[in-house]
Amino acid sequence: MPLTPARGVADWRERLDRVGGRAMTVVGDWLSPGERVSRSEPRISALVAVVAVAGGVLPILVMAVTWAAKPDPVAHVPACRVAHEMTGYVLADRPAEDRYQPDRQCNSADAPNTVERTGTGRYLVVFGKLGRDGGVAAVTPVTGDDRICTLPDWRPEGDDELVQVDCFDRSGAAADSGFTAHFWNVSPAGETGGTAAYLRLGDPGRTSQTVEDAYSHNSAGGANSAGREDVGSYVVYFGGLEAVEGGTVRVTPVADAATVCGVERWFAYPEGRYLAARVRCRDAGGQPVDARFAVTFTLGVGAPGVAGAHVLADRPAEASYTPEGVAQFSSGGRAAAVTRSEPGEYRVELPGLALKSGNLQVTAYDSAASCVARTAIADVRITCRDPSGAAADTKFLLTYWD
Repeated sequence: MPLTPARGVADWRERLDRVGGRAMTVVGDWLSPGERVSRSEPRISALVAVVAVAGGVLPILVMAVTWAAKPDPVAHVPACRVAHEMTGYVLADRPAEDRYQPDRQCNSADAPNTVERTGTGRYLVVFGKLGRDGGVAAVTPVTGDDRICTLPDWRPEGDDELVQVDCFDRSGAAADSGFTAHFWNVSPAGETGGTAAYLRLGDPGRTSQTVEDAYSHNSAGGANSAGREDVGSYVVYFGGLEAVEGGTVRVTPVADAATVCGVERWFAYPEGRYLAARVRCRDAGGQPVDARFAVTFTLGVGAPGVAGAHVLADRPAEASYTPEGVAQFSSGGRAAAVTRSEPGEYRVELPGLALKSGNLQVTAYDSAASCVARTAIADVRITCRDPSGAAADTKFLLTYWD
């Protein structure tokens, strides 16, 4: 037997209008002057029922159908609490979904961000109304699987900022993954009132280069530059930050192949009047490879009044400890705690921070390993693996911004 096609809202409205019209005709005939045929009790009762439907139930039904046909309301996207910047983040936790607005996100323009899956392991993050040349972006896989995520490019398109994210498995094949992505654009220099610098390396094969474009920022007004020491080995120089102590560095490969870039160390160099950060890039198998990358340095979280924390987890084999020194910071005023449950498995507690949302980024430190966040909210869990894919004790840098 053929199935009856599902009726649309317009069809139901038409049927309800016809029922209401018939009911009103009956009522009109009954109330009109002139001789009427006497009605029996059953017919009078039926008429009363029809009038009740027309006067009470029918409007309710019409209201219900109208309500059901309304478009879903657009969820309000919280504005990031950062003044004088264009910034946003997403926690993209539906890796197989074609297009959606993440539940956990923010946007300094108070506009929605969307994530679109353009192919296996390939995603496009659209930060609404944040389009402007330059800026810096970062990505960290959020998954229980062994994944490597990179940023092939980010660029403005109209009013929006488009950030491409590519994710891979250990063999280098494209693979779906959850991730957290962050975009940040500060211009002109010094707008934030905090200490921060970033650059995007343009030519990974050049021995030395000064980066003076929209993808470079230095709150001290100094020049940003980079030098290549060997295959996959670079030193980034942030001029004017020679008096800085502590802070944190994060690195993201800007590549369309499985690439891992980490921080070896950073230090202030007063004689040269700069802060230097050593960066090493490798392929998925751990071999050095020249690669473009984005590197960011911040002291605190980079801007006054922003909730956040950064942690240098530098005792990878220790069961439980509280990181110390100037490379640790929390706006909550309480020290972080790092717990190791087994090789390569860590839990990071950030007391005093709600961690209901926020931008979490993880960078391997002084290691060829790569790290993913298995959870990025409330209870931060990190897994680190060596180039073979085996869980491995690893130093890492964790950054969290609200």
